[in-house]
Order: sequence, then C-alpha cells, then structure tokens
Amino acid sequence: EGQTSSLKRPSFVPRYCSFFSSFSISVGFNNTEHKFQGVWKMSGAAVDKITPNANEEAIIQMNQRITKLENKLWNIPGNDTHNRTVDESMRRVRSHIESSNSCFSVQYNWVPPNYYALSLLERAKILGAHSTFQLCKAMLMENKKYDASNSLKGGDGFDRTNSQFYLIVVQYEGSINANKLASEIRALRSVSSKTRLDPNAFDFRVAKKEDNDALTGFRHNAVSPFGILESKKVPIVLSKDIIKVTPKFIFMGGGHVDLKVGMAVDEFIKSTDAIVVDISDPRSSVDEE
Repeated sequence: EGQTSSLKRPSFVPRYCSFFSSFSISVGFNNTEHKFQGVWKMSGAAVDKITPNANEEAIIQMNQRITKLENKLWNIPGNDTHNRTVDESMRRVRSHIESSNSCFSVQYNWVPPNYYALSLLERAKILGAHSTFQLCKAMLMENKKYDASNSLKGGDGFDRTNSQFYLIVVQYEGSINANKLASEIRALRSVSSKTRLDPNAFDFRVAKKEDNDALTGFRHNAVSPFGILESKKVPIVLSKDIIKVTPKFIFMGGGHVDLKVGMAVDEFIKSTDAIVVDISDPRSSVDEE
C-alpha cells in the first residue's frame, strides 16, 4: 500500500491527456478512498502505473472526472446538446499553440452546427469579430509540377521554396490566386540565385481530400494551421492582405468543425513561421463555404 506498481494500463483508462503533466488523484466511493498515481504529459505520455488497490469502478469514476475537467477546459457545457467531445485533433491544435510560447491573445470559440449556412456577417457576430475580413480559412494547395530534385538540401530536408504542398491561410473575403502563389513561392529564391526555378515549375491546385486528411489530420471545415500532422511537409503561407486587417486579430479553424481559434496576427505569424506574401484577390461575390 502506498507504493506504485507497474500494472498494465486497462483499456478503459485514457492513453493520453492534454492538460496534466502529472497527477495524484484520490477517488472516494463506498466510504473508501482509492489513490491513483501516474504521469500524463502534454499530448503524449501514457498512464501506465496505478496503485495495486485500484479497481474498475474507481478508475471509471476517475475517467469521468477527468473528462469533465477537459470539457471545462474547452468550455463544453455539461448539458451540451450538440454532443461535442474533445478529440485528438483539438488536442494537437492546443498543444501546438501552447508550446509555441508566443500566443498570448488566443481564444477558443464554439459556433453552432449551422455556422457555415450563415452569412459572413452573422458568423462575425457569433465570434465577436469587428469585421468579416477577420474571418479566415486554411486550404491545402498542391504544386502539380513539383519535382523533388529541385529542392535545396537543408538540415532537416525541408525546403519551403519547393514543397509539394502548402497550407494557405486566406480571408473569406478573398480568394487564392494560383498565379500569384506560384510567383511568390518562386521569388523565395533570389533573382541572382542559380537555383531559382523556372515559372513552369509551378502549377498550384486545391489538394485532394485524401491528401488533406493524411497531411493535416483535419477534416473539411476543421483545418487548422496548428497541429498539422506532417508539419515538416507543409509550409504555412499567410495572405499579405491579412496583416492589413483592423483590429489585427483573426479567426480560423480549431481542429473541430464547430471550434474556431482567434489570435493576434503577429502572434500567428511567429507561432507558425508563416510565409507572408501577396497570394489573394478580393472577392466580388463572396463564396461562403
């Protein structure tokens, strides 16, 4: 008693936790106190040790309490009628944001399930935005003429000047101009550089759904620039028009279709190491996807 033994983690004990670095929890029932000890690390480490006197009922109660704590962290009400649950995609987003140590203005906003059926003005009102120009989306683009042999060899093998995929962050009030995107990515290599690529080396198109799912780890309308699964394969590109927005605060996907993340523009650029270039045009008729 009082010692921790290496027992196999039961299947009903959650493998990961996104908000505890360690724990020592007492759960009481039937006039008996049961203690649990272990380690849960931000987005990763497993609970593999529990004390010998733990039993299934106590562990279930502990799991329920932790679920309530996590729901509270994400502002999910106990009587949530939309049956929202915290998933790994959301945890990846939050882990990336918090580990960047540069996002001090971040806020998480839940929106109603009919959010995308609403006008941009209605969406802005729900989020508390001052302007529809603060509403942004992230879209994965693929260079169909990508040639790996054109890449510059870096320490990690990651070349932002010649990547097959780029995640583009653009305002809903704007649209991606593929020709501008190609020109700006090409210009990342200086004019005098012998390695500057030919204009014909670029042909940007919207990436396939299966590529988006595999590389970002997010589903449609939930794509976030934070917590991308294959971050070393997907540079972030921010439309230059976004830095002109007033106030300098934007909203984007948060890893769940009903969750939006808001933060200051300068914090976004710093935390994502975004490439800020002119790659969009104003919409004459807004496509409210």
